[in-house]
Parts: sequence; C-alpha cells; structure tokens
Amino acid sequence: MQVVAPELIQNKRVLLRLDLDVPLKEVNGVMTIEDDTRLMAGMETLGLCLEFASSVTICGHLGRPNPPAGGEDPKLSVKPIVDWLEEGYGHIQLPVGKLHILENLRFEPGEDSSDPEFAKELASHGDFYIYEAFATHRPSASTTVVPTLLPHAAGLRFTREVDELKQVRENPIRPQVVILGGAKVEDKMPVIKAMASKADVVLVGGKLAKEIKEQGIENLGANVMVGKLTEDGFDISDETASAWANLLKTAKEVVWNGPLGKFEDDKYSNTKKVAQAIIDSGAKSIIGGGDTISAVTKYGMIEKFTFVSTGGGAMLNFLADGTLPTIEALK
Repeated sequence: MQVVAPELIQNKRVLLRLDLDVPLKEVNGVMTIEDDTRLMAGMETLGLCLEFASSVTICGHLGRPNPPAGGEDPKLSVKPIVDWLEEGYGHIQLPVGKLHILENLRFEPGEDSSDPEFAKELASHGDFYIYEAFATHRPSASTTVVPTLLPHAAGLRFTREVDELKQVRENPIRPQVVILGGAKVEDKMPVIKAMASKADVVLVGGKLAKEIKEQGIENLGANVMVGKLTEDGFDISDETASAWANLLKTAKEVVWNGPLGKFEDDKYSNTKKVAQAIIDSGAKSIIGGGDTISAVTKYGMIEKFTFVSTGGGAMLNFLADGTLPTIEALK
C-alpha cells in the first residue's frame, strides 16, 4: 500500500476521499457539525495536498439520505462541511479556486451500488486518488472502484490507523488486554474469537455481555471474561468494574471498542471507572468506535489515550480479518 508523498501529487489534480460522515445537529433551522473528530483526522493529508497538488477535489458521504437510493436530502448536504473548511479549522489557509468539494455522494444511487459509470465520473475529477477515510470501509464506487481507475495512495492518517491495528494483531505488547462492549453480538463474535486467540485477556461488557448470556453462548475461550451486569442490565456491575480495574494494573497494551454501559446517564458510571483504570495502568491504549469516543470525550479523558481510531466497525473488522476492502483496493 503506497502512502501519499509530495512527489506523487506534485502539480496533479487530486481526488481526495475524505471521511465526511460526521454527526450533525440542527440549530435554528441550520445544520451544524456536532463532532468534527473525523474531519480533523484528515486535515494533515488535506494540507499536504493543498501544498503540492494543482487542485484538490474532496468527496465523501454523509449519513443515509432519505430516499436512500439517490435523491437529495437537504439536511445531509455537505454545506456544513464547506462552512467548517472556510472557517479555517485544521489551521489550513484555503487557496482561492484550488479546493473543491462534491455534494454528498450518497445523493447518487451509483455510489452504494458501486456503479462503474459513476466511478468513472468521480475519477474524472482527478489525476491521482488519495484515500483518507478509515471508518468508511465498505465497498462502494468511491472507496473500491475509483482506485482501480487512477494512480492512488493511502492518506497519512489512514496509514497510521492501519499500522496501529496491524501491530495490535500481529505484534501485541504483552500482557495485552482487549475490552469489547456495545451491542450486536453477531457482529462482534468474530472479533471476540480472533482476539481470544491473540490477546492475553478479552473482557466483554455492555449490551454485548447481555446478549451473550441471553443467547446462551458458551465456550468463548478460557481467557474471555464476560462481565456481570447490574440488575437492570444497563451497566457492568461494581464487582466486575473493580475486578477489571485490578486486572488492568498489569496490562502493557489495552485495546477498547464499545462502552460498557449506558454512559449517557450519570447513574451508570462503570465505563468511566474502567476508562480511568486504563489510563492509570500506563499501558499503551488504543480505543475506537463512535460511542466509546463519545464516552471518553464526556469524561474529558480522550487526550489521555495513546491512539484514538476514527473507525468503530472498521476497527473491529480489521481486528477480526486483518484487512478491509478499502485496504485491498489500495494495493
């Protein structure tokens, strides 16, 4: 996988696939960005492109428009992102006429259907394609077809994401502890099994633990610990949180995806307790997933983790499979 560098894009028209899929909120009838974490992750690559390319065209998707198969949804326009860029976030001076941004790709039915003709239309906007959207990992026209039509490279942040998670899978720092929470046991079971074969301990909490117990899933592995829950099932128990905090004292590397309870309600505080235990351990810490990031942001802890992945599902899929369709498309 080639990584973007000045000599690759010098005086070329760059088509930059950024992660534009940020949460929006409506304030007085105007849509604004609620959390710009994913946008900020792409600013180093955008800055490099603006410095060396002759022009930069940004593309990406935002939310799931209604109707889904084509058609515009005004509340999911990229206008808030245009405003964000024009305000200078990321400390980038925008050259006049050099930067362009395409409207939400999901307004076009050819995006999610990986339509080759739509991919050709996208590719016509550049001489060189750069992929900088780790969290967007499913096949589509812009993610896996366009790279077959143009010379291409991975963005700087995308490369770091892959390198960090590759180390977690292939060269763990021991003792390595993996913590999995959130929900959707059917999605996370492959990750539990994959990480149980590699990590020293896998801790399972949140709705995931509830689903495992309700479905009677057993034989997850001797090193997989499914947490006990509170009586109402909305948090891991105090007993579990204390036991995990004690175990984390010996960890040298911690990988965490998914909150361990209903962190939005201050009544349920054990996600915070475990987050603090990870920080106190001094271990290298890699966290990911939108809800996990929301939780540690709420607690004012996000800067205290070693690496924060922009991808939730992408992080889990990479940990389970060791690659993603978008990585394969860039090879």
